[in-house]
Amino acid sequence: MFDLSSELNEQQCQAARHVEGPLLVLAGAGSGKTRVITYRIANLVRNHGVAPWRIMAVTFTNKAAKEMLDRVATLLGEDARCWVSTFHASCARLLRQYGPRMGVDPKFTIYDDQDQRAMVTRVLKELNLSTTQFPAKAVAAEINRAKQVLQGPDEYPQTDFYRRHVQQLYALYEQRMREASALDFGDLLYRTVLSMRADAALAAEIAGMFDFVLVDEFQDTNKVQLELVRMLTPHGNICVVGDDDQSIYSWRGADVTNILEFEKLFPGAVSVTLDRNYRSTQNILSAANGVVSQLAGRRPKNLWTDNAAGERISVMATPDEREEARFVARTAKELAAKGTALSEQAVFYRTNAQSRVLEEVLRAMNIPHRVVGGMRFYERAEVKDIIAYLRLIQNPADHTAFVRVVNTPPRGIGKTTIDRLIELAVAKECSAFDAIDFADRDTLGAAAIPKLAAFKQMVQRWQNEIAEGPFFLAGRVIEDSGYVARLELENTAEADARIENVQELVGSIEDFVADAEEPTLDNFLELITLQTDIDAANFNADQLTLMTVHSAKGLEFNTVFVTGMEEGLFPLVRSEDAVLGDTDAIDEERRLGYVALTRARQKLYITRARERRLYGNTRSNPPSRFIGNIPSDIVRHLAAEGVKTELLSPPSTRRSYGDYRAPVGAGTPFRSAMTPRPAPPRPKTDIWVDPEYSQLPESGSVLVPGQIVGHARFGKGRVVSVQPGANPKVEVEFPAFGRKVLLFSYLEIG
Repeated sequence: MFDLSSELNEQQCQAARHVEGPLLVLAGAGSGKTRVITYRIANLVRNHGVAPWRIMAVTFTNKAAKEMLDRVATLLGEDARCWVSTFHASCARLLRQYGPRMGVDPKFTIYDDQDQRAMVTRVLKELNLSTTQFPAKAVAAEINRAKQVLQGPDEYPQTDFYRRHVQQLYALYEQRMREASALDFGDLLYRTVLSMRADAALAAEIAGMFDFVLVDEFQDTNKVQLELVRMLTPHGNICVVGDDDQSIYSWRGADVTNILEFEKLFPGAVSVTLDRNYRSTQNILSAANGVVSQLAGRRPKNLWTDNAAGERISVMATPDEREEARFVARTAKELAAKGTALSEQAVFYRTNAQSRVLEEVLRAMNIPHRVVGGMRFYERAEVKDIIAYLRLIQNPADHTAFVRVVNTPPRGIGKTTIDRLIELAVAKECSAFDAIDFADRDTLGAAAIPKLAAFKQMVQRWQNEIAEGPFFLAGRVIEDSGYVARLELENTAEADARIENVQELVGSIEDFVADAEEPTLDNFLELITLQTDIDAANFNADQLTLMTVHSAKGLEFNTVFVTGMEEGLFPLVRSEDAVLGDTDAIDEERRLGYVALTRARQKLYITRARERRLYGNTRSNPPSRFIGNIPSDIVRHLAAEGVKTELLSPPSTRRSYGDYRAPVGAGTPFRSAMTPRPAPPRPKTDIWVDPEYSQLPESGSVLVPGQIVGHARFGKGRVVSVQPGANPKVEVEFPAFGRKVLLFSYLEIG
């Protein structure tokens, strides 16, 4: 028998020993949920004779899936082959296995966000729609949202002007994706679920592959993921692990009610709560409990630990965002000197825009740092170019890959030629790659035809060598295409850096071939496309980590700095949003605050700036309400000399830069010699508006900060500022979409 009691606490044992029927494991932050999942798998295999391959476990990141696989292998041995992967990877595997029955080409290409936007841009052009009125990024997001709730083009609601055009775009987009044998991220789950719904025999066959299904981070599931889980578990042997207090992805379709109403969705479910934390000090947990306890409708749980109480929570208010960044940088450097490595420290912020000043200060102070969520390696232009060649080898119908590389490096095939070739492809109902065979002098011109033919012959030679694997093919592509040779001719530092990135790509392919069970080109392309920011991040180097709170989910650090804890920034929505019926947004911000605080093991710093310049505007914000939710007896208010410590009362006037003196040894403040910036006036709405932008529209319509306006796409929102002009630009805060700058003519008053 496999002994659990010596490895798990009482609640963990209860969850791991459960066998048949639905099980909900409410796992608070740092309570050992991955340990419970892996020991549950071990219990099923060792104590109940379940074959490992009859167990499916799904999560949200490759990093989490790999950690789970490694732990299972440690417990059961390398031969214990469970199905452990992400939702998207699992569905990609099923779609390739059952492609013909699911109506997809098993050799499909997976389009990442950039590829998807490129396809949307193509469709916009075909329909003669403005990319200003219909930005490709916004249209792609709308298509993704539709697929998350299982709406195809026919089901998509055409309730207004914007949506009627999006429906047309969606329909043509789907047609062009089919022609390219391509699927976007949303398709992986959407098409799997639709296929199983349409074919009962197929659904039974897929569900019959597994006797037990486990789902990690269940609070992050959306409608299509929930439907997939239900279809995979007609036997009822479903175990989900999650924490409603950490549901922070509603903006990408996650529905917290999936976990809150689990017992209704799966009758007869057993619920186990894990509230003992093994990560943080008690003071950090008390701070997090204080923030999240204000939530209505949450499942009751109060994290506790046997760890020491630890240090009090350090709260720091600075005059502005640059001094905030200097405080973070100085403190991180001091902690590193005392033994806390930079790699054990992290800086969190609510929005990516906040990182700019932090990065500038860290560079000025020569502090090594990494930004998680910036441009990923596989998104760099030269890397995307080589990958596009490999994608075209795998799938010659891949339109986006073809357009990217047909004249890269330049081979005399201009944009006009490519556009005419695409038109020919549409007329012939084939791919642009195949349309080369139909080209003649009249359609493309005499000069273009031999160049296109030579390009096609080169790709076909590589296709004949596809069995050699991705490492061999990458070498052939680089040599035959002349890509690196062209860069070498430039003889610049930038070109050298791009060559190094190409070499790094080849190295990553070599590593893949050495490690993968099936080192095929298909598997390599799928792996890199489904990588998340966290999967791609390297946390081994001794660098300070900068990331949004969303990116920090699932990570932990010895020391955490949570920056920008101000009303209007964190939480990003204000109390006035309750007027718009958007209390859910405040709740999600509160859960996000809880996630931020519970990433820390030993030290937690919370910072805010009394005045902050962001998105071109300067605002004076009161401290975040979340600071007030932390028990005062565990808070330590820090103050540099000359800075007031009354954090919980709004500042009155802006202290000049000359009045602020940094601590001894901190160096000269970055802006001490600059002309002081006067404090902006504070309107009653707590939203600062630049006076020169507060003019009324020339039409005479009344439009002032704080006023409610409507938009066809974004719904009701509150005016933040108005920039005068013939057609004024209006900054509006929308509950579900955040801040948008829109032309006055697109808004409805009231």
